[in-house]
Amino acid sequence: MTLLIREKDVMRVFSPKDMIEAVEDGFRQHGLGLAQTRPRREVRIRGKELRHADPRIVRVAQGLAFLEESGVVVIDHIFSFPDRGTPPMRVVKHLIDADEGGVIAVIDSLNLLGIRTAAASAVGAKFLSKKDSKVASIIGTGRQGRIQLRFLLQVRPIEKAYAYDVRAYARDKFCEEMSTELGIDVLSSEKIEHVVRNADILVTATPAISPIVKAEWLLPGVHVNIIGADAPPKIELEGAALKRADKLVIAAEDCFTAGQMRIPIEEGLIGENDIYGTIGEIVAGIKAGRERKNEITVFHSPGLTLQDAAAAYRVYIRAKELGLGVDVPDPFLLS
Repeated sequence: MTLLIREKDVMRVFSPKDMIEAVEDGFRQHGLGLAQTRPRREVRIRGKELRHADPRIVRVAQGLAFLEESGVVVIDHIFSFPDRGTPPMRVVKHLIDADEGGVIAVIDSLNLLGIRTAAASAVGAKFLSKKDSKVASIIGTGRQGRIQLRFLLQVRPIEKAYAYDVRAYARDKFCEEMSTELGIDVLSSEKIEHVVRNADILVTATPAISPIVKAEWLLPGVHVNIIGADAPPKIELEGAALKRADKLVIAAEDCFTAGQMRIPIEEGLIGENDIYGTIGEIVAGIKAGRERKNEITVFHSPGLTLQDAAAAYRVYIRAKELGLGVDVPDPFLLS
C-alpha cells in the first residue's frame, strides 16, 4: 500500500527546524556523491508567450531526484491550471522505494514547495554567513519573501530586517505584518541599494530578468542568497557582483541553466572556474564554508528536486511516526 499524505497532514508534521535539517542532509548526500538531481522539465499548454513564473501560465512540470542513503527516489509533479477551476496549482510528489520499486507515499502539498526553498536558503546562511549576522534584507516581499525571513531567524540571531519591493503597498504590508509576527523591526526601504548596503544577509526573491543588484553595493562580510533567478531569462545580481564574491556557491549544476549563471558566463564576465563549489560539498565538510568575517559569499539556489526529495522524505517519516495519512493502492501498480 501507498501512504497518501495531504496538505493538512504536511502542516501538522512540519517545523522549520525539521525542514532545514532535512534539506541540509539532502545537500550533504549530494556533496558526497550519494544523491542525484535532475533539472525540472515543463510543457506549456497555454500562455506560452508569457514570462516564466507568470501565474497565468498553464503548464505541467516534472522533476526527478534520488537520495541513496535515504533509499528513496522522488518524482515531483507540478500541475498549474489557473484558468480551470480550483485549485489553480497542485504539487504532487511520488516517493519510490529505491530497493523494492514500490510507491511508498504520495504527498499532495503546495506549501512544501515554498518551505523547501526557504530551508535551502537557511542552509546557505548557516554555512556561509557570519555567525553573528543580525540584519537581514529581503528584496521581493511576496509569499516567498515572508518564508525566507522566517527561516533565516532559525539559523542566525536576526534583530532587524529591511525590505524592498517595487510595489510600495506590498512592501509596507510586509513590514507591518512581519514585524508583528517575528517581534523584530522590519523596515521598509524605497531603494534597493539601501537594503543591500545594510545587510548582513541579503535574499533576492524576485522575477527579475535584468540585474537589480550592483557589484559596488556588496560590502565586505555580506552573504547573498539568490532565490528568484530560477529560469533561463531570470537574473538578479549582475555578473560583476558574482565576480566580487570570495566564495560563489551553487546548489547544483541546475544553476547553469538559469540566467543568473548562464548570462554572465556567455558574456565572459565569469567562468565556471569562478564557482567555489556546491553547498553540498560545504555541508559534507569537503570544502570550507565562511572562513573570514570580511568575505563576500554568494549562494545561488534556484530550487532543486533534490530539496523536494529531502523534504518529502522527512514528511513521510514524520507522518508514519504520528499515524497520519491514508493507505491507498500503489498508483503505478496496474495489475
